Amino acid sequence: AVVSTQSTGDPVFAVASLLPLSLFKDKSKFGQLQSSLLAKCESDMVEGMERLLNSTESAFLINAKFSNLPLQITAQLYKALKMELITERKENSEYNVKNVIVFGKSYIEPEERRSKKTKLATANVKFQSSDLDSLSAVATTSVSWKVKDETLAPVSTATCDDVWQGYRSLLVVPIEKFLKSVDKIVENLSAEV
Repeated sequence: AVVSTQSTGDPVFAVASLLPLSLFKDKSKFGQLQSSLLAKCESDMVEGMERLLNSTESAFLINAKFSNLPLQITAQLYKALKMELITERKENSEYNVKNVIVFGKSYIEPEERRSKKTKLATANVKFQSSDLDSLSAVATTSVSWKVKDETLAPVSTATCDDVWQGYRSLLVVPIEKFLKSVDKIVENLSAEV
């Protein structure tokens, strides 16, 4: 799904698509990303995450947009992506994506962070957008890690001590749960307008 203006040649404002891991014919180009992700996992999760990243049944959700893009457009991207997935599954019997891998910016609020002294976050991770919140609720696996030297701006009433530490999170969402979540995501994004 792509969102741009009506005129030909105008810039693209947002893209949402799935990139199946089966498209990586040359695994060496994917190896660095895989190694980096596996290094972020707790030791008891490495084997399962490695199987997932080596599976041809997984796909990355590519969801890129300008940060000030109106939420109505984001909602339309999710609707279009859902329709594309449904169509692809009907028309292409070899389309076998069963898991969606989603990356997102996340944070831990200062009071929760003070009680944790590890680089990995727990289930208390929060996301900057309601679409990722909805997907995290149905994710089967979640891995989060602190991003060095990144903080999110605090609410204006917060003290400097209360800066939110930036994290990145990886969510694994089964495709059926992803498709069912799209309607809720669209509803939430529409309510935020």
